[in-house]
Amino acid sequence: MVTGLWRDTIPVRLRLFADETHAPVSYSRVCWQTSCAETCITDEGSKTVKDIHSVYGTTRRAFLRATAGAVATLASAGILQACGGASSPAVAPSSGAAAPTASGGMSVPTAAAASVRAPASASTTSQPAPKLTIAYNGFENNITPFTLSLVSIPNAHDLITLVYDTLFWSQNDVEPEPWLAEKAEASADRQVWTVTLRPGITWHDGVPFTADDVKFTFEYYQKFAGSSGRYAHHVGDVPPFDRAEVIDPLTVRFYYRAPAPTFTILPGADLLILPRHVWEKVTEPSKASKDLPIGSGPYKVVEIQPDQLYRFQANDRYFKGRPTVNELVLPIVQDPSAAFASLQTGQVDFVARNVPPELFAQFGRTPNLKMAKGTRFESTQLYFNARKAPLSDARLRKAISLAVDSQALLQTVLLGHGRPGRDGFIHPDSPWALPNGGHEFDGARAAQMLDTAGYTQKDTDGVRKTPTGSRLEFSVLVSSFAPQDLRATQLVAQQVSAIGVKLNVEALDPATLRQRRQAPAGQIPPYDAYVGTLESHGHVDPDGLYYFFHSPGAKGFGATVTGYGNARFDQLSEQAAVTLDLTARKGMLQEMQRILAEETPVIVYFYPDGDYAYRPAAYDGWVSDPGHGIFTKRSFLPGYKRATAALPAVGPATLAPRRAAAE
Repeated sequence: MVTGLWRDTIPVRLRLFADETHAPVSYSRVCWQTSCAETCITDEGSKTVKDIHSVYGTTRRAFLRATAGAVATLASAGILQACGGASSPAVAPSSGAAAPTASGGMSVPTAAAASVRAPASASTTSQPAPKLTIAYNGFENNITPFTLSLVSIPNAHDLITLVYDTLFWSQNDVEPEPWLAEKAEASADRQVWTVTLRPGITWHDGVPFTADDVKFTFEYYQKFAGSSGRYAHHVGDVPPFDRAEVIDPLTVRFYYRAPAPTFTILPGADLLILPRHVWEKVTEPSKASKDLPIGSGPYKVVEIQPDQLYRFQANDRYFKGRPTVNELVLPIVQDPSAAFASLQTGQVDFVARNVPPELFAQFGRTPNLKMAKGTRFESTQLYFNARKAPLSDARLRKAISLAVDSQALLQTVLLGHGRPGRDGFIHPDSPWALPNGGHEFDGARAAQMLDTAGYTQKDTDGVRKTPTGSRLEFSVLVSSFAPQDLRATQLVAQQVSAIGVKLNVEALDPATLRQRRQAPAGQIPPYDAYVGTLESHGHVDPDGLYYFFHSPGAKGFGATVTGYGNARFDQLSEQAAVTLDLTARKGMLQEMQRILAEETPVIVYFYPDGDYAYRPAAYDGWVSDPGHGIFTKRSFLPGYKRATAALPAVGPATLAPRRAAAE
């Protein structure tokens, strides 16, 4: 029995019930008790210690510790309803606060596609759900483009777009739906774009939204490009923004120094538009973390408890219609085992994570839970430090890649719920992906490549050495809150040991991992490799390869990813960014993927399916939004089609999140 867990004067006792007569010990219930009630997880058929590790990717002790931590978080945030309400806000409210045609101009009309009906009116006949509690996977400060920490990737962008809007939505669609914009018209050379804005929109504080806000936004990101790398790079780098001009209150014109061929996708469907009257007063945006954010999105942030909870209220005046849930409560639960335990017991209604495949059958038998499918274009990969010897040798990196069986990773870790990794990096469903790309698994070729490269000496334990005598032994940094990443990396370590390479897996909390990746300006980071998850932005952005893998320097942000560099790759990426002909541009992007496949700055483990579990009694209006999963603003707006069921189907979702046909 584990006792003595106390938080904010709420006594919480965690109890472990075991059948002491069996070996290994079989745990049938995990319970927690407050002063008002006791709640238990009953495990059908019991789970042995080994089974708990299989399902949750952790030890029994770590499982209990994580579950206890989540219970304490929920209790202190007021989610365990029996013992009182939430704490007062820790952050006070602010006081002031498409594809171009072959030739000629381009116009993106109000209806981006025939299957998108006109926006719903602000009032609807159906009553919104009163409240939805969502276990969220990381704290993102006060949710602004300049203070976002990105610890909750792949969810961070979908969290912030509950508050802020973009001109179009979303970047995952080659013909994004007009959002704040009604249409965008391009000059023949795509260097001038004229955007017509939707009338009648207001910011959360009631101030009207106008073209001045849009012009200010682009100029502000340009001015503070170093303060918001996730968003500002599409203003400060490529496409090369020059200036903006307000034509009238609902029309703004953008001028670029080179062609911006996919403006409506990026930056149009990614850059968060800012209220000028709030941000023009802010001179250090990366430090503006005290006030609640003000946006134009479907939800207002009304409460933040640092590292504990977010609380949102619906924006009843939202131009796309009244949101379908009145209140969203997001307790921060970093550990996935604790998050899904909270879902099973009803303490939360949804977990903003993919369901571990091992839980599919159990959740499918649980009468109060449903499963839904929605792809994120998400990927999990190992990033090499390509500037640190000997991993600066592309032959060594390629040999390690050749020894990795990505199909085995997929089947063992995800039980087949996803796609195996590809050597060209880009998600296979991306419109920019290399056709028929894949992963080459050839252990014999890997060993031969190492021999040819001069790594022929071996230590007494079989680990190869460099020509200077250093062991091919490397440390791989992995988040301790990512059990599937840990399991996959352990399996990779076993696989590559066959060719004489040793990988040591280091599990670190996200903050420490981020710190270990950093280095003083001008120096090479000391790490060997790390594992991370990437959201759709890195796969559907036609300039994504440029940003991630351009040689370190003034262009892109490759120095913070792997430090990889290749002159031909740089030339292609810079040329592709300004190429108008889409066929020619795709050809360049495909050649870039072939270079990555040969030189291997990253090894993609897999592209997980988006499979989610929720409590339909609380809310059953989830939408499958490709590239966003189902935790997306479209899930909380009227008129979009619901997500498809995840069981028993296996494979990528195909349902587009278009508004249902008008009745």
